[in-house]
Amino acid sequence: MLSSAEEHMLEQINDQEIIDFLQTLVQTNSENPPGNEAAVAQLIADKLESFGCTVEKHYVEGDRFNVIAVLEGASPQKMLLNGHTDTVNFGDVTAWDYPPTSGQIHAGRLYGRGSTDMKAGLVAQIFAIKALLDCGVPFEKGLMFTAVIDEEVFFKGTKALLADNKLQDCEIAYVSEPTSLQIADCLKGGIEFKARTYGKSAHAGVAFIGDSAIFKMNKVVTALEAYNSELKARMNVPVLKYPTVNVGRITGGNGVTLVPEFCEIEFDRQVLPSEDIAAAKQEVVDVIKRVEQEHHIQVELETVQSFQTWQVGRNEDVVTRLATASRKLFHKEPDYIGFNGYAEVELLAAHGIPSVLFGPGDIAVAHAPNEYVPLKEVIDATKVYALLAYQYVRGE
Repeated sequence: MLSSAEEHMLEQINDQEIIDFLQTLVQTNSENPPGNEAAVAQLIADKLESFGCTVEKHYVEGDRFNVIAVLEGASPQKMLLNGHTDTVNFGDVTAWDYPPTSGQIHAGRLYGRGSTDMKAGLVAQIFAIKALLDCGVPFEKGLMFTAVIDEEVFFKGTKALLADNKLQDCEIAYVSEPTSLQIADCLKGGIEFKARTYGKSAHAGVAFIGDSAIFKMNKVVTALEAYNSELKARMNVPVLKYPTVNVGRITGGNGVTLVPEFCEIEFDRQVLPSEDIAAAKQEVVDVIKRVEQEHHIQVELETVQSFQTWQVGRNEDVVTRLATASRKLFHKEPDYIGFNGYAEVELLAAHGIPSVLFGPGDIAVAHAPNEYVPLKEVIDATKVYALLAYQYVRGE
């Protein structure tokens, strides 16, 4: 049961204000690459300042900055609310029913790039803060909000927060990735690779004197596809399914009249929490070695970056707090899921900050044409974050 004070706090939430600001953020391009989050970050900073928050622009790279807002309590301990301001690229805009920056609302859904991943989550956290301030709750403990750059590529924003000791007083954290309002308590890891093959250029009319780097790379891609099928057959768990291999990009050649002398692919190997990431990397290395030996070719393999798997116990304070808030609002036990994607929660946890993923929207529509978020979920997420933070700052 909600107390009268909690009900009063939740009454401060204005649905239309939330929808309007989310629409504004979605209508503001923050694609990464190239990393143009500044306009969205400025909108967020201005909104927080309008609530009376003191805001820091934490510059990370060029004009790219994290937004930090701190609400101090009587004691230094803080709860961290974290989200990212960048989105992936639009992709083929002709595949969208509405333009990617339209913010179009239809049948209770708001459409646009970043609507689910994760401007909706950011907006839920921002207006949860406003509800706390508007109800005048005394802060026994503090609250920190961070809207970070570069989550979609190298995690530069959160890495900079950690490197600069901005989060040293944070004892628990919530990252508002899209979980459809379920509690995500485990996360896949991943390893990103580049592979290159080299050949010998020649005119297409005398292609027989050349050596096609693309034909060589085809053997690599075929082997990776077979490895992906092997992984699917080896393990298949609920929600997270199986560890995939995805070739996401291929480049090579200079035109149809030339034998290609160079080809490069970019691919990743997803890693389940039950797997060892070093062993997974070695499996990829072994696949490439077999291709080299069987086809008598040379393949240059580079590891670009890796992300550790993550899992948190359901009895830990960071989880039970969220479960309690969800239960109070929705009058049922929360659902728990694994998160099918990368997220900065593992960075926070690795630095000793117990963390959880929770937010509006479905990860299945993120990064795809016609990305959308159900507006009811955004409102509900705001209420959960507001109640969660309310209970924390009161020292409960």
